[in-house]
Amino acid sequence: MTGTILLSVAGGLVLLVWASRHLTISRIGSTQDTLRPDGSWPLPDDAPKVSVIVPAKDEEANIGECLATLLAQDYPDFEIIVVDDRSRDRTADAVRRAAATDARVRLVQVQALPDGWFGKTHAMHVGAAEAAGQWLLFVDADCRQAPGGLRAAMGYTLARGGDMLSLWPLLEMHSFTENLLQPLLGSILGLYFRPQWVNDPRRRAAFANGQFILIRRNAYEAVGGHAVVRSALVEDIALARAVKGAGHRLLNAMGFDLFRTRMYDRFSGIWRGWTRIFSSAFRSPWTILPVMLLVTLFSLSPYALTVVAGAMAWRAGWADARLNAAAALGLAQLALMLSVLVRYNRMVRAKPIYLVLYPVSVLVVLGILADALATGLGLKTVSWRGTAYRKGRRIE
Repeated sequence: MTGTILLSVAGGLVLLVWASRHLTISRIGSTQDTLRPDGSWPLPDDAPKVSVIVPAKDEEANIGECLATLLAQDYPDFEIIVVDDRSRDRTADAVRRAAATDARVRLVQVQALPDGWFGKTHAMHVGAAEAAGQWLLFVDADCRQAPGGLRAAMGYTLARGGDMLSLWPLLEMHSFTENLLQPLLGSILGLYFRPQWVNDPRRRAAFANGQFILIRRNAYEAVGGHAVVRSALVEDIALARAVKGAGHRLLNAMGFDLFRTRMYDRFSGIWRGWTRIFSSAFRSPWTILPVMLLVTLFSLSPYALTVVAGAMAWRAGWADARLNAAAALGLAQLALMLSVLVRYNRMVRAKPIYLVLYPVSVLVVLGILADALATGLGLKTVSWRGTAYRKGRRIE
């Protein structure tokens, strides 16, 4: 009897949570925190100067298109500083060609990495020191900006009284593994760092996506800039915590229509990249354990309940009311869960057909989370851009 009650309560909780996800998706689609380059957030007449800083290491294949989409912005006053961080390819040559045709582009080159710094963090620090703008925008070289994106982001930030804005991007997904894994991985991060929580100054939640960080220069300098996160493996979230912790207004918004990026194109890159992110994203690596338990409960239990209870009810000739009810509960969970996932995949512009393999996605993501837990606890190293790290620290 007790087991039946517990099963009913757990099953009802799963149903309730997936029903609430429908409300969450509807809220994301209608909230003012979903930005579009449609003039919804007009600029003031005295729009401040923005310095766009692009750290680039071996980005010859990306930097040209990145600069083209930045130069296409209709913002009235901005400059672009590309920091070539010891590239071994022709990144610098590509930037020089762009600078020769547009005076808004400047090239700064880093020759050596000082002790105690990570490469990208140091490159952004160098770029900020060269900037003339009242606001700084840090973007990655593999990102593509939509026309009007800078105007919308700046208008929104000024209207909301923000000191720092970070946008969630549209993730381009072309390969099988990207479509299989990226939507679930992104949703876990999004549920933990919900924009409405980050945007609430009364809450502790702080998050930033380093692919797009717009920050008021005096707020950046007040917290010490990138120098305070010089050795952080996930420097964007660390910077967000420093900014919000100092009492500055931190904002997050959905930027699906403002910029896009393709994070990883291979399974190995997805595994390593998300292991790095999850190992340092939470305030404690132990937080990964309850995340794994929740993913298992809400994503795998509907399949398990449907299959196990359905098989037992079938063997009993569908004569046991409790088994029939359990099987029906499992089917209801599955139907509700998959309807939410279809809506979510469409929202992030992933292909819903891959949900046929959703249990496989969950199992692989649980493996990534387990790897991130071991990495966060220092039980193993993580390799990123040719450098090995243990517990967030570079191994010489």
